Amino acid sequence: MPSNVGPPYLARDLVELSYRLPADHKIAHPAEGKRILRDAARARGLPREVWGSRDKLGFASPVPSWLNGQLAAWADAQIHTALAEAPAAMRPLLEGGLKPGGRFDRTRMQALMAAAWFCDQTVRAAA
Repeated sequence: MPSNVGPPYLARDLVELSYRLPADHKIAHPAEGKRILRDAARARGLPREVWGSRDKLGFASPVPSWLNGQLAAWADAQIHTALAEAPAAMRPLLEGGLKPGGRFDRTRMQALMAAAWFCDQTVRAAA
């Protein structure tokens, strides 16, 4: 049997099949999660680590690493601008975004979105 080194759950024929199946074949027991995909992986002979694992993280967005890397200075400037006039209730969220996070940490991204929202509200109120 040929071995595919790509993501096994993204095989075109498997994706097309999954779209054609009725919902009750995909989610019989929500706690099982991805049952049809796990059954297919097992049937294809993939190792238990692939189909038996419950600790899947999914696809990681590169945005947190960008905001902690090449865009860190820009993100900090946006957050600092909002902090200058933010109400006390927003300060903990904004201040949390000034601390670099890990690869999956969305704190900075959430703070940046709050800063953008706050600045937009300030502009609207001034208009």
